[in-house]
Amino acid sequence: MKVDKPIRKAVRCYLIKDNKVVVIKYKQGNKKEGYYDIPGGKIEEGEKPEKTAIREMKEETGLKVKNLKYKGNMIIEYPNRTFDFDVFITNESEGEPQEFEENASEWMEIEKLLQKEKILSNIMILDRFFIKGLADDKYNFRMYIQVDEKENILDVEYKLKDNE
Repeated sequence: MKVDKPIRKAVRCYLIKDNKVVVIKYKQGNKKEGYYDIPGGKIEEGEKPEKTAIREMKEETGLKVKNLKYKGNMIIEYPNRTFDFDVFITNESEGEPQEFEENASEWMEIEKLLQKEKILSNIMILDRFFIKGLADDKYNFRMYIQVDEKENILDVEYKLKDNE
């Protein structure tokens, strides 16, 4: 990973239940218009990553999540910037996904989501090959994804770490 570009510390929170995941879809006016993404965002100064995940989930979906589990680290490198995500998972939430000015949120079957044309690279962890690191309590993961500006995946490195 190159260090000569800005690195943004952020989180992603995967709310998964019954083979469905809560996703957001960016609306018109957003540079990622039409793309599906996992709720999350930038860690504010002095904020703990777990609190960021809870706050961002509420802001982007209207859902209140609890009992988050830290699952690992995902680095996504673009040509001119890098995102360093702390990843959380939960299956506990209150409320229903809502629509906002910048995005709409909804429950979507994981298989259906993976077939969408416009998905951001952090959705890749939901693929059969990688999901063990996210869904299995015995494991955490480290993932590195290199993408171009059009969200095409150029390279992936993936490691499972046993928690026991």
